[in-house]
Amino acid sequence: MHLFRRVRVIKTRRELPAWVEKFRWVVTGLIVAALLLIILKSGYGLPFTRTFSWAIRIFNLSVLAVFTVDVLLSYASAPSLWQHFKKRWFDLAVYFPIVIALSAGGTGITFVVLRQAIVLGQSFMHSRRFTGILERLRLQPVRLMALSFVGAIAAGTLLLTFPAATRDGHGASLINALFTATSATCVTGLIVKNTPLYFSRFGQCVILVLLQLGGLGIMTFSASLAVVFGRKLGLSQRKTVSTMIEEARNIDIGRTLRYILFFTLMAEGTGTLLFFLRWLPDFKSPLEALYCSVFHAVSAFCNAGFSVFSNSFAGYRSDPAINIVAIGLIITGGLGFIVIREIFNRDTLRHGPLFSLRRLSVHGHLVLWTSGILILFGTIFFFFSEYDHALSHLPLGGKLLTSLFQAVTPRTAGFSTISIGSLRPVTLFLWAILMFIGASPGGTGGGIKTSTLAVLFLAVRNRVLGREDVEVRHRVIPKDIVYRATAIAVVSVGIVAFFFTILLVTENAPFHKVLFETVSAFGTVGLSTGITSSLSLPGKIAVTLLMYIGRLGPLTLALAMHARQSRLPIRYPHGRVMVG
Repeated sequence: MHLFRRVRVIKTRRELPAWVEKFRWVVTGLIVAALLLIILKSGYGLPFTRTFSWAIRIFNLSVLAVFTVDVLLSYASAPSLWQHFKKRWFDLAVYFPIVIALSAGGTGITFVVLRQAIVLGQSFMHSRRFTGILERLRLQPVRLMALSFVGAIAAGTLLLTFPAATRDGHGASLINALFTATSATCVTGLIVKNTPLYFSRFGQCVILVLLQLGGLGIMTFSASLAVVFGRKLGLSQRKTVSTMIEEARNIDIGRTLRYILFFTLMAEGTGTLLFFLRWLPDFKSPLEALYCSVFHAVSAFCNAGFSVFSNSFAGYRSDPAINIVAIGLIITGGLGFIVIREIFNRDTLRHGPLFSLRRLSVHGHLVLWTSGILILFGTIFFFFSEYDHALSHLPLGGKLLTSLFQAVTPRTAGFSTISIGSLRPVTLFLWAILMFIGASPGGTGGGIKTSTLAVLFLAVRNRVLGREDVEVRHRVIPKDIVYRATAIAVVSVGIVAFFFTILLVTENAPFHKVLFETVSAFGTVGLSTGITSSLSLPGKIAVTLLMYIGRLGPLTLALAMHARQSRLPIRYPHGRVMVG
C-alpha cells in the first residue's frame, strides 16, 4: 500500500469549459468563409460594390480578432508554455506578416487561413481516424503516391482557373487547366495553350511549382523537407519512402532524402547560374533573365519540357552554352538519384570520378551503358536521317549540336530546337521508340526505363546463346526482375495501344502523328508534331489520363508486383507449349 502513496498524477492538459471547443469550431467556420471570399475576390476577381467590399474588410478584421482570442486560449490551455510554443510557434510568427499587411491597408487574412489549415492538418494527423487511414496507406505506397499526384493536379487545376493565371484575365477553362496541371505535375510538357503567351507570370509560377513537385515526387519532396528540418521518420515511413524512391537496399533513408534534396537544389542552382550568365545580355532586366533561368533549369532537370519561349529552344539551336547546359541537366535528372549518388559522393571528391565509376553497381553499370548507347545511336541516326531535310539549313557544327540535343530530349525531356512536325516519318518512328524507353528508375523521367530495356536485351541475348541465367559483370540477375521487366514492357505496350486506338477514333490527324502524340504522353516526354492544341474534348481527356498513367504506370506495376510476391502452396506439372 505504501507503493501507491508515491504515485503522482501529472496533468498533460488543462481542462477547459465545453464552450471553448464550440468556439474553436466557430473560428474554423469563419476562416473557411474567409477562404471562400479570398478565392472569389482575389482568385476569380468577382466585382464587389464598395459597401460589400467594406463589409468583407470588417468581416476579415473580425475573423482576425477571433483568431487572436483562439491563440490566447490555446496558450491558456497548455500545461507548459515553452513546450506549447515549440509545437505552435507559427501561431505567433504569423502575426509578423499580418502586421505588415495591416500597415499596407490589408487584413492579413490569408496568413490566418494558412495557419488554420496547418492546425486542422495537425489535429487530423493526431486523430484515430487519420492514424487508421495512414497505416492503410503506408501499407499501400502505390495508392499513397497516386493520391499525392491527384491532390497536386487538383490544386494546380483550381489555381490555373483563376483570372490572374492568364494574360487575358479570364482564367483557363476547366479542361485546359486540368490538362496543363496534369502535364506539369506529371512532368510531361504537352501544352494546349502556348505557355508564355497564354499564362501570366502567376500562372507560370504555378506551373513551375507543379514541375518541381512532380519531378521529385510529392511524397519524396515532403519527406525530404521533413528530414531536413529535423523530423525523424518512423519504420513504416522509411519503408514507404524507400519504395517511393525505388531504393530496395538497407540504407539510411534520411541521409538519402537529404542527398536528393540538396543535389536537386545544387543541380538546379548551377543550371540557373549558367543560364543566367548566358541570358543576361539578351534580356532588358536582370530579373527577367533570372526568372527565365530558374524556370528552364527546373524544367530541364525535372525532364518536363515546359518553356517560357514560344518555340522552346529553337532560337538557340546553334548556341553551345544553352545546349550543353540543358543537355547536362536533362541527363542528370534522367539518370536517377540512385546512380547519381554512386557517381557524385565523397569518394568522388577524394579519389576522382574514375574511382566511383569503377565501383558502380550492376544497376548503375546498366543505366550508364544503356543511356550512352541510346544517346550515341540517336545522335548518329538523326544526323544522317535529317541531314538534307530538317538540318539542311544549318552548318556542320549546328547539325551535330542539334542532332545531339534531339537525341537527348526524347529521354522524356520534351525540349526541341527544331520543328518536330517537319521530321521525316522514319525519324518520328524511331523517336517514338526512344520516348517509350524513357529515362532511368528513380529519376525525374518516364517511360519503361533504360534498365528495363537492358534486362530484356540481356534476357534475349542469353536465351539465344542457350544460357539459363541472365548474367552481367559476373552477377546473375534474379528471374523475378526479368519477369517484372517483361510485364512492365508488355503492359506498357498494351496501354499505348489502347489509348492510341481511342485517339484514332476521336482525332482527325495522320496515323504517325497520333502515334507520336500517344507515346509522348505515355513517356511523359512532351514532344509534339503540333496536334496537341487541336485535340478534341475526348482527346484532351484521353491524353490527360495517359499522362497520369504514364507517370505512375510502369512504376506502379513494378511496386504492385513487388508487394504481391507470393509462392503457391503447390506446384503443378509442366505443360508443353510451342512458341515461335
